[in-house]
Amino acid sequence: MKTIAALLMALWTPALLADTADDWQRQSYRQSKRLPDLHHAVDVKLADGMQPPAAFELKDGKLSCQTCHGLEKMDETPYDKIDKKAANFLRGGPYRPLEKFCYNCHDKESHQRPNVHLMLDESGDIKKEHCLYCHEKVHEQRDEPLAREQLKLRLPAEKLCFGCHLKTPHLNALEHQGAKPKDNMKKHMDQAAREHGIILPLAADGRVTCVSCHSPHPEGVMDINNPAGAQVSADVKKGVKYQEHSWDQVFRADKDERLLALAMQHGERPDLGYRRLSNEVLLRLPALDGSLCLSCHEFER
Repeated sequence: MKTIAALLMALWTPALLADTADDWQRQSYRQSKRLPDLHHAVDVKLADGMQPPAAFELKDGKLSCQTCHGLEKMDETPYDKIDKKAANFLRGGPYRPLEKFCYNCHDKESHQRPNVHLMLDESGDIKKEHCLYCHEKVHEQRDEPLAREQLKLRLPAEKLCFGCHLKTPHLNALEHQGAKPKDNMKKHMDQAAREHGIILPLAADGRVTCVSCHSPHPEGVMDINNPAGAQVSADVKKGVKYQEHSWDQVFRADKDERLLALAMQHGERPDLGYRRLSNEVLLRLPALDGSLCLSCHEFER
């Protein structure tokens, strides 16, 4: 009997644990006193000098559910019944991007992620703290090129960029990353690099990676004669910019039927249009005129 009971317990226990783990989502905050993962702390006083908008009501001077959320009786509503798509789920919403909501109380400038690719200060000196995001130490002799093994990167080059950037930050990124050029393409790349006075580095295993096309360092960081620093002349602070283009109507008409089917399936239609690149940065050659593409690819004319 004991053996059968133990077996039944073994069969039932995982299911019971699974139910228990999700129970709090069917309860309100008042019942469970539990907040979702990564939720802002509640029942705490605001930091000195913080002045939220008047509509963000405090309870006895402390943050409560109603401080940030505009839904009625939010703290009495089970989590799985809360309409997170409602405009007033976050007061004054909706917010895109979401961090705009945070800036109602927090200072925007002091909480923004720095652009570590801006490596020179107003005097033209290196911002050493930015070098150390990617390198273990600062290379002081900027006019001396380094070999791959001397770079002292914190991660392999093919993984380093993903510490801040998405794997698919732009069109065609996914198809290029990890691709291994064949011998004839590699020969063409070497020739193009010599002709343009640039480098087109590959990962240690010979595959294409972000820095094959992108220079992580802006102009002026490396010596002007160092091919590793040669790149498109552009305003890195301004960043990548796009402009409206007449092809947008053609693009939208081509995608209309497929986007409609997607909307019927998922209940939400993405706004997908076409804009043309107007300001490109940190590229070893221009992409706007196709020079960068032609440094690897050959097309029949």
